[in-house]
Amino acid sequence: MAILSIQSQVLRGAVGNSAATLILSRLGHEVWPLPSVLLSHHPGHGGAQGGPMDPARLAALLDGLSGRGGFTECEAVLSGYLGQDSTADIVLDAVQRARAANERSLYVLDPVMGDLGRTYVPDSLVTAIRTRLLPEADIVMPNAYELGLLAGGQAADRRQAFAALDSFGTRIALLTGFSGRDTPQGRLDILLAAADARLIATVPRIDGHFSGAGDAFAALFLGHFLPDRNARRALAAASASITALLQATKAAQADELAIVAAEAAWTTPRDEAEIATCPCKDEHKFS
Repeated sequence: MAILSIQSQVLRGAVGNSAATLILSRLGHEVWPLPSVLLSHHPGHGGAQGGPMDPARLAALLDGLSGRGGFTECEAVLSGYLGQDSTADIVLDAVQRARAANERSLYVLDPVMGDLGRTYVPDSLVTAIRTRLLPEADIVMPNAYELGLLAGGQAADRRQAFAALDSFGTRIALLTGFSGRDTPQGRLDILLAAADARLIATVPRIDGHFSGAGDAFAALFLGHFLPDRNARRALAAASASITALLQATKAAQADELAIVAAEAAWTTPRDEAEIATCPCKDEHKFS
């Protein structure tokens, strides 16, 4: 079975598909990378060349994939950075085709819209993600800032964060990089909300800016989730692996995620992530 990954791609670097494809392939999955945006490198480095892909070209590529019966093999559609609201139509088309051909196919939404208090996509794309893509998602994985864009307000603690995740109505909702007033000092929370679980993974806060960390975590969670669809096991594995990857990247003083150089570290992390169950399942309030 395969994963159709629709997100940004760079010629050099480790963000978007250029990170997800490496990780998912190493975890044993066939990956079909469809670039929403094609750039020479991450724009944060300055001087990036390239831009968004023509939606008509993307639609034609999906037609070609469908013509070869590809969607019958598609176990998941993963979407990340889209760049423009018109690409949301491409994602929805892919999700509908995958579900029609394979009833087990999942749609995983990584709503890449902003971080650290800054939105870096057009308002029209924020609206498209919130009103069109989110209702179709089986799994959604925002960071703390994106949670506020989707839920209409910032969460102050774990209870409020879980309530916001619950409001999405998805099968599984994950919140990455969360620091609430009840998060232990020097740590970050990764929260998972599902119908039968409220799980908390606390990971070390690693100083530094790591472009592509969210893309990498989404790929790690999906890659570990698909084989047996065990959310707790996938959360533990992905949390341990992203910590190992970021620690290795920082140690190497690299300006890109050290996915290849640190493969041994993130595929077999030394430390396991501890998973706790939130005691407040029926007490969530979000405003």
